[in-house]
Amino acid sequence: MITLEGGEVAKTLPVLRRLWKKLWQYRVDRGQVILLIGGGSILDVGGFAAATWKRGIPFISIPTTLIAQIDAALGGKVGINFRQGKNLIGTFAEAQAVWVWPDFLKTLPPRERRAGWIEALKHSLLHSETLWSQVYQTSFDAVPSVEMLRTLASVKVHIVTQDPYEKLGLRQALNLGHTLGHVWEALSHRTETPLLHGEAVAIGLVQELWLSMQRGHLNQSLWQALITKLRQEKMLLPLPPFTWRQWETILFQDKKRREGQLYLPLLTGIGKWELTPVQPSELQSAVKAYKNLFPA
Repeated sequence: MITLEGGEVAKTLPVLRRLWKKLWQYRVDRGQVILLIGGGSILDVGGFAAATWKRGIPFISIPTTLIAQIDAALGGKVGINFRQGKNLIGTFAEAQAVWVWPDFLKTLPPRERRAGWIEALKHSLLHSETLWSQVYQTSFDAVPSVEMLRTLASVKVHIVTQDPYEKLGLRQALNLGHTLGHVWEALSHRTETPLLHGEAVAIGLVQELWLSMQRGHLNQSLWQALITKLRQEKMLLPLPPFTWRQWETILFQDKKRREGQLYLPLLTGIGKWELTPVQPSELQSAVKAYKNLFPA
């Protein structure tokens, strides 16, 4: 058994090197299976170590957080962070199986569980009015039912099976809220109060839906409903301190850039989205609009 500290601190080259050294020490071969137990970060770095050791060791994932059970453990992406970039080093590698035990969620710190509901909120926006309504009416302090977990997980599985290697653009929908969310997550890790992944994505969702609204793709009522829900759940959080130079440095390393152009999945309605080229100036406007939600 190898024990790692959870969170983004696990997704680094030194931790990955430590895992490779252990696999060497234990003489792990391709006829064995590695069991990964933990949140999304542990599954990411552990899966990447397995996928790259001897060109691929089978692994099974047992996600222990809400984000991992409905999102991170599914879809076959593994990797680590590099410098200030999120998941810049990685590959596609499917777990042999994903085993979900809902009672893990009862042991989570309340803040972790609440942050996990943000991915559920994102999934519901991509899926249907029915799922949006169900998630919207659920307290973020709650532990989801088995049926809810199954439904939320199926949203990602459905999208990923249509575009497993991001060749068709369909899988880009899952990045909703994540382009700017990853920027705030990275910037916050320079401070003494880093944001959890879900907390950063909540900020990203508000800003990216605002951009959809400004372009005339999205009804203002949906953006306002999102604001109301996040404020009610105390998940409408202030931005970490930053300069625009720092912000741009991280933004321009985003994996979704193609030939210098950044593309975002902009929501056009619940269950509807378009992969759209955006300019940094538009995203800056979205950031400024978000800051106006926090009057001095």
